[in-house]
Amino acid sequence: AAAAASAAAGAAAAPSAAAASVCLEASAAQEALEDASGDAASSASGVEELSTMLQLISALHNVSEYLRMSQGVEVASAAGLDQETFHCASLTGLLLRQLSDPLAVCTGSVPAWCIDLAGACCFLFPYSVRRIVHHSCNLGLARALQHVQQRALAQFAHSPEVQRRLEGEVAVASIPRQKVRISRQRILESAVKVMNLYGGGTAILEVEYVGEVGTGSGPTLEFYAQVSDILRISEPQLFRQEVPNGMLFPAPRDPACFCKAGDQAAQQIMERFRLLGQVVAKCILDGRLVDMQFHPLFWRGVLGRAPFTQQSLREVDPALFASLERLRGMDDEALGSLCVGFTLPGHPDIELIPGGADVTLSKSNLEDYIGRVAEVSLVTSVVPQMQAFRSAFAELLPLGACAVWSERELASIIVGASVRDDACWTMEHLGAHIKAQHGYNTESRCFQDLLAVMAEFSTEDRRRFLTFATGAPSLPIGGFGGLKPPLTVVKKEAPPAPLTPDQFMPSVMTCANYLKLPEYTKAELLKQKLLLAMLEGQSVFLLS
Repeated sequence: AAAAASAAAGAAAAPSAAAASVCLEASAAQEALEDASGDAASSASGVEELSTMLQLISALHNVSEYLRMSQGVEVASAAGLDQETFHCASLTGLLLRQLSDPLAVCTGSVPAWCIDLAGACCFLFPYSVRRIVHHSCNLGLARALQHVQQRALAQFAHSPEVQRRLEGEVAVASIPRQKVRISRQRILESAVKVMNLYGGGTAILEVEYVGEVGTGSGPTLEFYAQVSDILRISEPQLFRQEVPNGMLFPAPRDPACFCKAGDQAAQQIMERFRLLGQVVAKCILDGRLVDMQFHPLFWRGVLGRAPFTQQSLREVDPALFASLERLRGMDDEALGSLCVGFTLPGHPDIELIPGGADVTLSKSNLEDYIGRVAEVSLVTSVVPQMQAFRSAFAELLPLGACAVWSERELASIIVGASVRDDACWTMEHLGAHIKAQHGYNTESRCFQDLLAVMAEFSTEDRRRFLTFATGAPSLPIGGFGGLKPPLTVVKKEAPPAPLTPDQFMPSVMTCANYLKLPEYTKAELLKQKLLLAMLEGQSVFLLS
């Protein structure tokens, strides 16, 4: 505890030295933690020692996160302070041994410490291990059984014969699927009705559109994408503008308006945040992607993990934070000439204090003003929206199920890999994870032309391609390597003479992530036809 306090005290004065100090203290604490975890089972003193070590390393991790947020990632990275620094090999091994027992997982008798420790100290375990905890313990028995079988089959992926034997010996009932049919003209109303009727069930939700033949994951992912697009741009406005990286954080609203029975706009906002909570929870349950990248601080508010600070405002609204910092450099006369009252900047209807519109900003009340702007922006004016989201989310999935993820992981886990991540669009990544079958192989000219075209896609073209081929505008964590089933390119059947493949368009089977590609004679023609198909082949699922 003394080491953590010392590192925190030096953080503001010497960030690089503080980061290095935390790194050294974390390494020493990890060594002690390895020893303590080995002795914990043998004596009461071992348990007490382990508890002390966990509290110490938690404090050090909090200091490192403070450094990372306040001083920048570069400072922490330069000192060798990254997430791996806090991973504990011995506890990870113990946890994996407990989760490798199929009987314990299937009967829900995994020891309580596995879930509790993975939630309270998630930084001790790698992402892949916490993912196993999540699927084995947080999503219900049916999904746990499926995950156990998938892990068993994955261990023998190199031996199809063993896989077939296991599939024959271990019969696990598939998770039921609830099919719903909706109209494209009433997407939002249908989403509310579907979530209220079927969101809380154990069945996996699958969407079909009226008048279309498509079914399975493609239409379902597009349904979630369309709902998110509508909510993102709908009126009344739900989210702040100009949040870094396009992340989502609730727009400020006067809390008093939510108490007025006749305020239809306020009631609509609450209903839509409830829908958001239901959609996000259902997507986590069903393993679906939804294009809603909430800001990490939104998740902090929803889960109630930690308080906000004035520095938190910089992450949500850097322009407002910079403006407030400039006020600190002004004298009393300059502040008075601004004629600024105690109202939220950009929202004169939201007063920072009762009667705030009549209170003039001065040097004597500047710090109070800045503190209240941060508090109202991040807490007071968004609490009702967060509560609506939280209550709806908890109806489908306990909030404790999110404990194994950090705020930043939660911000990206439902949206998958960003289309801005160039690493998922290199020739090497595409070639390693996209399959060529049924007429093509990895050396086929047309297949290589396709990869070259994809590697040059703009961000918007990437979104269009993914929506066209999979139904979702983003990739899972791991990029194309995370797609299940993998994206597969097959040769489209050649047309009868005198027609040629150059006269036909690519088509897809989104339920199987299949791209049926004619064997075009030129790479430029392939690019032209593919871009046209991506643009025109949206928002409809027909036979191809």
